[in-house]
Amino acid sequence: MNIAVTGGIGSGKSTAIQILKELNFPTFSCDEIYKEISQSAEYLNEIRKIFPSCVKDGKLDRKCLSKIVFANEASRAQLNAAAHPLIMKTLLTKMQNCNANIVFAEVPLLFEGGYETLFDFVIVVQRDLSQRSLAIQNRDGLSQEDINRRIQSQIDYNSIETKNYFQEKDFFVLENNGSVDDLKNQVYRVIKSLKKCVS
Repeated sequence: MNIAVTGGIGSGKSTAIQILKELNFPTFSCDEIYKEISQSAEYLNEIRKIFPSCVKDGKLDRKCLSKIVFANEASRAQLNAAAHPLIMKTLLTKMQNCNANIVFAEVPLLFEGGYETLFDFVIVVQRDLSQRSLAIQNRDGLSQEDINRRIQSQIDYNSIETKNYFQEKDFFVLENNGSVDDLKNQVYRVIKSLKKCVS
């Protein structure tokens, strides 16, 4: 079973993935895969066509690219159109080649790209907006304005419509507003449910 782990920026997706990794499950990350493909000639040539100022000395200038795409929705859509198909193709190949019954992948823009149907199950990590903002600030040192732009570039995880959608689809929802141990216990419960599906 291929399982996606997703959630808004600052929700704690990486922490959930780390817990799964410590339980010896195979895990993959779209962010790590992006780092791989962002060094490929194919991708750099594509970015050079769209954002010429963001490729310098044959390397991707991530800060330059982030500044452009988080300030302009059309630019962000162009980047996603160039990057996401490559990321997902690489991710799914890695997951399929993994010799395990249950494989997890951290997929930040799962719903924005319409990729949820590619996975057998989806785990959504939820967190209050104030805690997400604080986590992003502590991790990345961004201004509140930059944090808001990044949050607004994703679906509204806290809206009633989104929460209803998660319920309708029977996604596993983890509430990450407590301690790491609280999150671990929720992950353990999901694992128990998934193992029943495999057996």
